[in-house]
Amino acid sequence: MSEQEIREGMLLAVWDEPPLDFDPDALIRRVEQKKSRRRALVGVGVATAMIVVTSLTLPGLLPRDQDSQLGSASQTTTSAPPSESVDQKAQRIGDKLAEKLALRMTNLKEVYASFRPGAYAYEPNAPTTTSPRSGDPELSGFVYLTDEIGPTAIQVVLTKSKNAEKVLCMGASTCHDVKQNDGTTVTEAEYNDGGPDITRAVSLRKFQSGYYVQISSFSYNPATNQGLRQTVPVPVAVLTDLVTSPGIAWQ
Repeated sequence: MSEQEIREGMLLAVWDEPPLDFDPDALIRRVEQKKSRRRALVGVGVATAMIVVTSLTLPGLLPRDQDSQLGSASQTTTSAPPSESVDQKAQRIGDKLAEKLALRMTNLKEVYASFRPGAYAYEPNAPTTTSPRSGDPELSGFVYLTDEIGPTAIQVVLTKSKNAEKVLCMGASTCHDVKQNDGTTVTEAEYNDGGPDITRAVSLRKFQSGYYVQISSFSYNPATNQGLRQTVPVPVAVLTDLVTSPGIAWQ
């Protein structure tokens, strides 16, 4: 067999002949480099997979209370602060009531509130140093407003005394209960003192704990006992909207 025939046979076997400068050591080095590169890529892939698995399982490893705190951090709550003083509560509720009333009755202007703890709201001139008495409300005050007729106010009382419920319907022309979805009861009462016009409107909300919130509107200014008018400035339906407002934590 000639050298030409041997070369052709080798070409048929490997489809190509190696270059004349073929270096076996260089070939071995390239193979080792490819193996090292492949191991590095595999290592990166394993590390990436571990990061993904860790990120997916981390929420499940958190304690339930911490997880709930993270989920509820952006939620708005209407509950009262745990360390809130009575004065702070009076300020907070008064501001909210004034805001809600101004939104509900857009004809009003100069709407603001003034509450104080431990004194009846129908005693506007009583000194703040008056000693608390049995049956005094937790806090009371007025939401002041000005309408087309002039300045007046509505009265707000927060109390645990059952007398608020006992005497409410006495002398009323209409008095009825309205059950609420949260288990509380709202009693709406209107008085006309024998005339055709409403001279007093009251909305009383009773909580299951025995706590009462009463908002009253008069045909005069209860903060000054002056400013007589024909009918109440705020109707009973609006008083009920205020006393059942979900944005106010009463207790």
